[in-house]
Formats: sequence, C-alpha cells, structure tokens
Amino acid sequence: MGKLSKVLGVAGVAAGATYLSKSENREKLKKQLNKGLNKFNKTDVKSWGKPSDVEDAEMVSEGAMTSVQYYNKLQGKSQGE
Repeated sequence: MGKLSKVLGVAGVAAGATYLSKSENREKLKKQLNKGLNKFNKTDVKSWGKPSDVEDAEMVSEGAMTSVQYYNKLQGKSQGE
C-alpha cells in the first residue's frame, strides 16, 4: 500500500503543477483562496461552540447543575448517607 500512496502523491503533485502552470488557473486559485479567507475572517471564531443567546446559556448551565446534583444525591444514597 505504501508504493501506491507514493505513486498517487506524485501523480497529484504533477497534476497540480500542470494545472497551475497557466497564469489564469493561478489567478482563479488565488481568488478562491482569498474568498475563503475573507469568509473565515468575517466569522467570530471566539463564539464557536457557545450559545449565542444568554437565556440558552443559562438554561444549559442550570441543566448541567441539575444533573450534577441528581448524580451527587444518588451517590449519597448508595453510600448510606
């Protein structure tokens, strides 16, 4: 399997080099990369994975505490408290 992946890698590099040998293809690629980078820069990376609504965030935290309290209560019962 190692030889096949090397051959495919070399073929991919050769195909990419052939494609990028034309200046119009290089310009297309540059435009696409810039477009993608601009979209990425416009998004707020710090907000990824966080609820955007404060009420939702509070609900999640309350739910998390409820499950922790329930778990602790069950642990207390199993230990004879």
